[in-house]
Order: sequence, then C-alpha cells, then structure tokens
Amino acid sequence: MIKTLRVLLLFLLINSFSFGQNTRLKGTIVADSLQGFAINIVNYTKKIGTTNDQNGFFEIPASAQDSIIFSSVQYKVISVVISEDDLKNEAFKVILYPLVQKLDQVNVSNVKLSGDITKDTKEIQLKPHLDNRILGLPVRNIKQPTLEVRRIYTASSGPVDLLLNSLNGRLKKLKKLKELADLERLIEKGERAFDTKFFTDDLGLPDSLISDFVYYCSEDAYFEDLLENTKRLSLLEFFQKKAKSYKEFKGID
Repeated sequence: MIKTLRVLLLFLLINSFSFGQNTRLKGTIVADSLQGFAINIVNYTKKIGTTNDQNGFFEIPASAQDSIIFSSVQYKVISVVISEDDLKNEAFKVILYPLVQKLDQVNVSNVKLSGDITKDTKEIQLKPHLDNRILGLPVRNIKQPTLEVRRIYTASSGPVDLLLNSLNGRLKKLKKLKELADLERLIEKGERAFDTKFFTDDLGLPDSLISDFVYYCSEDAYFEDLLENTKRLSLLEFFQKKAKSYKEFKGID
C-alpha cells in the first residue's frame, strides 16, 4: 500500500510539474501615472480577485481560457482571455489606457451666486457621484472570496496539493474553519436584524443570552434563508416561535 502510494505521488509530480507552474498568471501592469493606484484584477471565470503592487506586478490563479478583467476608475477596462503561452510568459504585460470622460459644457453665466454659501449650495444642482456601476465596470458585481475560501483554494489548487493536504488533514481543517467563520457571520447578521429592545422587551430574553438565542436559531436551516432574502416579517415570526421553545429549554419564565 505504501509503495503504491509512493508511485502515485511520483506519477502526479512528474505529470503535473508543468501544470503546477501554470496555475498562476504572473505579470506587470503598464500605465501612465500608475504609481500608488491599485487596479482591480479579477479572474471572471474563477470569480477570484486581486490587485497589483506599487510597481504594477500582480499574481492571480488562472488557467488557459480564463477571462481576466483589469479595471479602475481612471483607466479603460481591459479583458484578456488567457492562453497557455501567457501562463508560461514571465514577462506578461497588460497595458492600460486612461479613461477620458467628456464633460458637459458649463455656462458660467447661468450660475447666479449671492455670496451666501449656505444659500448658494442649496441652489446649485450637482450630478450624482460617479461609481463603478455608472461607469459600467463589472468588478463591483463580483463577490470577492473570503479569506477562508482563498485558503481552501490554495490548498487544493493542484493535484499534488490536493492529495497531500487531504492526507495530512489540512484541507479538512480549513473547511472546518470556513464553516465556523460562515456561522459567525450568520450569527452577527441575525443579531443586527432587529435592535436589542426587540430581543429583550418583545421576546423577553436577557441581554446576555441574545447571541446564544441566535445560535439556537441558526440550527434551523430556514433561518439562513430568512436572513439572506431579508424576509423581515417572516423572520420576526420565526424569532417569536423560536423564543418560546428556547425559553422552555433554558427554563426562562
């Protein structure tokens, strides 16, 4: 059994050597006045994002045929479909061009100022602040992976890593940590769903047991659905129903 495992590991190492080298795209962003600006770099295929360093260098998990999007408020959006040659190219470069915004003509003579700042600021109409959605940038619509998800991806990004981390228990530990982190975020969201008075006055729970009560509610799979879909009335009724069984369980009158 041990001999077979060693042969399997050797086989995977030999056959996945080049693959392991090509699982990450490394390159440099070239643009005017890039110093100090972080560019949003997103692997749209894998839904993973990163940014460049101060010298424009970046590194992101990628495979052939993945679509990588480079975007920033001050530069035009660039989308690149990665090839095998790009993954092997240590001098891979992405050139970004400034985004030129055409401004509407302003007729200064139409702006009549009284000299009273408080009055003038109310009279002047300002256009909405530009953001990624208005500019049509896709980055904001992509959910960034959590730290736990990135760690799991790194631990299982290649055949060898997947096998070794499965055998030594690291992958199982990372998945457990992710479950705990997801639960903590769920509990925090549940506590913020209503103010403290709702839990203490309406449900009759001690302030010190609010978190414990939300943990109790999280054991019901329906709870997460209510939070994610912001069904406030249904969530209120759910809390009221759960409060009765919780107080019986805790012996609270």
